[in-house]
Amino acid sequence: MSLTVVATPIGDFGDITLRAIETLKSCDVLICEELKPARVLLKRIGFENISSKDMRQLNEHSKSEDVKELLELCRNKNVALISDCGTPGFCDPGADLVAACLKEKTAVNANPGTSSLMTLISLSGIKLKEFYFVGFLPAENTEREKKILEISKLKMPLVIMDTPYRLNKTLQELKEVFGNRQGILGMDLTGEEHRIEYSSLSQMAASQWPKTPFVLIIRAA
Repeated sequence: MSLTVVATPIGDFGDITLRAIETLKSCDVLICEELKPARVLLKRIGFENISSKDMRQLNEHSKSEDVKELLELCRNKNVALISDCGTPGFCDPGADLVAACLKEKTAVNANPGTSSLMTLISLSGIKLKEFYFVGFLPAENTEREKKILEISKLKMPLVIMDTPYRLNKTLQELKEVFGNRQGILGMDLTGEEHRIEYSSLSQMAASQWPKTPFVLIIRAA
């Protein structure tokens, strides 16, 4: 038996792959971050008896005991792992389950697809030979300040993500340290309200943006 990491759409549902649809329909167990988005996804792919699907959660509230329980399922059943959107396994607790499976030599497969990171890079117009993936900044203010000062010393492009409701806060904090450093801000990528902003961090911070999923590339100094 095995675990399959399944990428799901980040905005436009048409980006889901045929393999992803087949895997989600046929898996014995579906592991998700939150149940509601997972049920919506199953409905969109035409899975009729949603209540019959064995669905488990793995998110920031999960404990090590939960991962062990899910690992046992992966040993004995065909299990699919999704995040709320995009490719699971980085910047989410799915990485813990993948690591546990690899350690116990339980097969891990991938159904690749949409990634907000790769989508924004492809739209950046930058030939990124290297970059530093910061991911989500710490939630606690002191740790955030420390992390921002730390990454400001790096000379390569930086990729930053955070929760939608922290978009404006993040831009304000980055502006204080990076000033007029140029960036590319991708919001609601592939969605109906998608927008790409190419400007300095100071200019970005001067606007009030809606709460929306985002990825930010800060160009090299």
